[in-house]
Amino acid sequence: NPFRPAETLAVHIWKINSEGLAPDAGEIAAGASAVLLIMVLLFNFAARWFGRRLHRKFTATK
Repeated sequence: NPFRPAETLAVHIWKINSEGLAPDAGEIAAGASAVLLIMVLLFNFAARWFGRRLHRKFTATK
């Protein structure tokens, strides 16, 4: 439901594991954990790339 209150992905994983209402709660939590891990890695690599690019631009190094 798009009108329900939002929650972070970490909270979603915790709720799935603690409530256990879905029969495949383990698989749902594992998939959400993989998505969370991949997103953190992508944001980390993007920030490092962007920071390196800005550093080169502002320090006049190649």
